[in-house]
Amino acid sequence: MRATGHKRGYALLVAAVFAVALATRLGTLQWSPLPSTLDGFLYVWRAEETIRIGSFPLDEFRADSFVFTTVLTVAGLLTGERPLFVAQPVVAISGGASCLTAMALARRLGRRLGWRPGRTALTTGLAGFGLAVTGLYVRRSGTTDEEALAFLLVPLFALAVHRLFTRSRRRGRWLALSGLFFLTFPLLHTFSSLVAGLVVTGVFGAYLAQIPDRRGIATAVGLVGGFWVYLWGYYEVAEQLGLLVPYVNRVTAYPGLFVAWLIVLVVGVAWLQRTGATVQRLGIGVAIGLWFVALAANVGQSVFPGMQTTPPALLVVVAAFAVPVVLALVGLPAVSWERRGSGVVVLALLVGPIVAVYFSLTAALTPEYFDTAIRGHVFVHIAIFVLAAVGVGTLAVRRVGTGDDARSTATETREVASDGGGGLDRTLSAVLAAVVLLSAVATLPVAFVHLDTLTGPAVTSQSQFAAASFAAQHTTQPWTTDDPLGRVATHTYPDGTANSQRAVTAWLQGGPPPRCPTLTQESWATSGAHLFPAPAERIAEPTLDRWRAHNDVVYATRGLDSLALVQPRTGSNESAC
Repeated sequence: MRATGHKRGYALLVAAVFAVALATRLGTLQWSPLPSTLDGFLYVWRAEETIRIGSFPLDEFRADSFVFTTVLTVAGLLTGERPLFVAQPVVAISGGASCLTAMALARRLGRRLGWRPGRTALTTGLAGFGLAVTGLYVRRSGTTDEEALAFLLVPLFALAVHRLFTRSRRRGRWLALSGLFFLTFPLLHTFSSLVAGLVVTGVFGAYLAQIPDRRGIATAVGLVGGFWVYLWGYYEVAEQLGLLVPYVNRVTAYPGLFVAWLIVLVVGVAWLQRTGATVQRLGIGVAIGLWFVALAANVGQSVFPGMQTTPPALLVVVAAFAVPVVLALVGLPAVSWERRGSGVVVLALLVGPIVAVYFSLTAALTPEYFDTAIRGHVFVHIAIFVLAAVGVGTLAVRRVGTGDDARSTATETREVASDGGGGLDRTLSAVLAAVVLLSAVATLPVAFVHLDTLTGPAVTSQSQFAAASFAAQHTTQPWTTDDPLGRVATHTYPDGTANSQRAVTAWLQGGPPPRCPTLTQESWATSGAHLFPAPAERIAEPTLDRWRAHNDVVYATRGLDSLALVQPRTGSNESAC
């Protein structure tokens, strides 16, 4: 009866976490039913074009678009709705489900650590709820992008590979599952495949630390090395066939540096499993702490030249993420010393993305590597919240061994730590859990605002979509606008009239007004125009109003923002657009 009660309680906890995770990732629907990221319109176009012509539009296809395009296409056909309107719910489900993966890892760790059911339930729920509401993770796992699937699949790939390396029973099942991920990831998302490769390389490093036999080493080298060879080979062939291949050139531009970081990854994971608690915490604490330092330094002067600086308010909000990071350092030793179970997976999920970020920072300070650093650091959230949950479980007991004393109880064949004879301190556990969750909730607004201006909502409204569509379909010459509207038009209408942000950028930075059709927004005079990768720029409202009045407004609409397509009366200069 007690076991049945525990299972029922766990099922309710899973349902509650998924409901919260789904709600936060569907939050953008209160403002717009459209994809919550600009690239989402390109993914939607591929799915809608696939439905229209009955096959993938390979002339305008990326090498990593097959899986996500298939998912959106099937979702559209099953629901009878355009992929344009089902994309956001689809990614909300997959992104929300990634929180359940973290719960499963935390629960397995609690059992391996010999914790009682109440303590295990605390860590399980905390890992899930933390990921469900933390802002940067909600932002990336809830946007219409292949990464929303990758956040769910990368931990599962790592777990399958770890089981294949360490289990003598049912190895065929783990080989089949690993092989499925092996083949699928390059078709899903290029950058996520790089992160997945780093994570399974971390699993490989942990396996080598156990000093396996020659056969085991050969199997591990074959699988992990084979994945990197297959990854490189697939994208080489895809590029020869005319498919677009993003991200890979960022690695091939610095191959020696990338290999060096792979070595650091393998050695680092093995070292973390064998070193003391203080050194572990110092090493990982410095590695992640430098991210906060870089973010703070970026307030006054852009670390990546020519890109946005950090709004001070954003720094304050993101600083709340330091709370789960600190508690993750508390839980790190017990997890890293747990070498036979899920501890290896969590450790690889921690170190792999850290290596991705530092490869980007040491390669080049350009917008492309800024993008990989930002995307890479989000993957570390999964490990951070699992570790933070374990940290809370470690602290919230009446009597427990910590540090090297806890390590001394570890063996290769039994639980790493136990309650030490004591139960949960309910008051302390409630306080610590509340601190973690409140710090996560404090970052939640980041999921819904523009990071360069901290204005929201960071969505494409139906009026903006309509205006961009009109400009792309009805202008007869090149036109100009800001980055979001231009990308929506280009992604939705690849064969439409060309646009760029060059003339608008020059104007808002002090140059002359555009001499070509210009799609403007009223928010340019308030929050500013988004000109990625350059910082946002504002224009004085009277200046914008006078310019509109002195030229011909050929289209206007209102919604969350007021938009107008303006045709200059003085004649167009297509070369300026």
